[in-house]
Amino acid sequence: MNTKKTAAFVLALTLSLGFVPVSFAQDPQSSDQQDKDKPTPEKKAILLLDQVVGEAGGLKLPENRIYIQIAAGDLLWVRDEPRARVLFGEAGAGVADMLRRSELPADPNLRRGNNSNRVALELRQELVLTVARHSGEFASQLLQAMPAPAQTGPGDRRQPTNTLEQSLVAAIAANDPKTALKNAQGWLEKGEYPSSLTKVLSQIQSKDPEAATKLTDQLVKKLQPEEIVSKTEAVRLSLNLLRPGPRLEKKPADGSQPVVGNAEPFLSESAFRDVMSATITAALRATPQANTQGRGGPAGMRGRPNGPGGAAATPQSEAEIQQANARMLLNGLQNMQPQIDKYLPERGLAVRQKLTQMGMDRDERGQFGQMAALMQQGTSESLITAAASAPQGMRNRLYQQAAMKALDEGHPDRAREIANQHLEGTARTNMLHTLEQQQAVRAAPNKMDEIRQAINRAQSDEERVSLLLQFAGNLQADPKLALQLLEEARGLVTRRATSYRQFEAQVSVARAYETLDPARSFETLEPGIQQINELLSAAAILSGFEVNIFRDGELPLKGGGSLTGLVIRYGGELATLAKIDFEKAQALTERFQLAEPRVLARLTMIRGVLGVPGSDSGGNAFGRANPVFGRRPE
Repeated sequence: MNTKKTAAFVLALTLSLGFVPVSFAQDPQSSDQQDKDKPTPEKKAILLLDQVVGEAGGLKLPENRIYIQIAAGDLLWVRDEPRARVLFGEAGAGVADMLRRSELPADPNLRRGNNSNRVALELRQELVLTVARHSGEFASQLLQAMPAPAQTGPGDRRQPTNTLEQSLVAAIAANDPKTALKNAQGWLEKGEYPSSLTKVLSQIQSKDPEAATKLTDQLVKKLQPEEIVSKTEAVRLSLNLLRPGPRLEKKPADGSQPVVGNAEPFLSESAFRDVMSATITAALRATPQANTQGRGGPAGMRGRPNGPGGAAATPQSEAEIQQANARMLLNGLQNMQPQIDKYLPERGLAVRQKLTQMGMDRDERGQFGQMAALMQQGTSESLITAAASAPQGMRNRLYQQAAMKALDEGHPDRAREIANQHLEGTARTNMLHTLEQQQAVRAAPNKMDEIRQAINRAQSDEERVSLLLQFAGNLQADPKLALQLLEEARGLVTRRATSYRQFEAQVSVARAYETLDPARSFETLEPGIQQINELLSAAAILSGFEVNIFRDGELPLKGGGSLTGLVIRYGGELATLAKIDFEKAQALTERFQLAEPRVLARLTMIRGVLGVPGSDSGGNAFGRANPVFGRRPE
């Protein structure tokens, strides 16, 4: 066989066996191109979003379809603006239709009709403010196309159109501070003080400090005692401006910490003093009332008229309105006593005397607000000092927090001393146990026998799981031992859950596996999804009898209660896992049997992969930190 025939035979044999000749001199550019064309989790998420939008068309509840359209438009804007505009437009048309239907003759089921109107108005606001983050002009156009229905009576709580317009101005301030400033100045000129004004000021400060100074100067000139005490909106604005404290241009020379709240300060120190002085002057006009149960009682003190649906039985006179506002101011200033003492010490005594005269110095709610701020910001010693004069019902909490603060400050002996000296009975026993367990965790033991001793002292499965997670988190240098601890925790949380806390524990364990063994993360979540299916099926059967989660046989995607929040929680964890194995995460979303939770879980996962946070937490049980499982191991 000659050379040409041999070559032809080899080629034919190669092709017949399904082999392709391999070139060992592979082009580097070709390899790079293959890597570039390989689908990323983000590209896969966009493809899945198309599927979610398609599935949403089959949902019965219009609010569910609109919810998906708003979310999809938000996610697509930076990637496909024309399509995002179409989705937002469809959502706007859907909301307008819901609002028109709400104006039709009353539904035989009045409660259902009112609820439908409330949902429509909430979606209208969410749509407008979501679009405003991308285009203020388009958001304004959508708002004009969805006029809110007129209020039907004094008890009607529906949001007026101008309130949403004010919120829209605050939303566009980040991208268009000049327009926002013009609108804000217009409000002040007309004597209007919307709550969104603080948001507008905050946004303008970050974009145009000079413009913010102009707005602040105008605010200070308008917020005089007569103006504040005569308008409830001015009362709320003044207190909102004061609560965070002033902006400090430089740190105090003595190294002390400024007395501020939790929010970002709005006012310079000089403007803060001016507004506080005017607010105190207005508050000191409050006078005691003999009948504390009538209109001048607690409701009047907080500026809320009595009557059915929050409406006053008879219109208030100008004097009554001013007294209600003065009491509201005084009540708000009660929690700002440390700020008054620091910035206007000469007015502090007058405020205290007026609080005593009005009987507000015994207001436990106000004192609790002060103590709550102290528990966040105070030291162990300042907490002990405050506890000595606190109401009886608050003392134990302050001493418990003081003991934990002492441990955080690196003084475990002092922490035990506080517990032994100031706590009694079960409170002391539990506190000493907590201190012992936390000290064991912070000692960072790396031997199984030391860890086992601490875990064996746990008083419940919840505490045991918490300790296992914390110890595993401290064992980054020993992944084998960390996995051993996580496996024990997984055995505890994959049992049938009997509370939302146990579902959260399951998610926490799955999260801990992410970097050590992602496959175990998926396995940990699966039993929970199966049980969520059972709970949703049971809720659907009981709908109209014991529970009312479903509407017209469908689960609302927004505001659907704790079960909806549970789906969002699992979808959020799957978002993290999708960056590791998108196909497996998507497969787990398919384990949700009903279309609504399946769509919601996928949408949540897509948001997480694309790095776009949701607009709400679903109104669920996970909206607040869980005291046992709500934080990662330290």
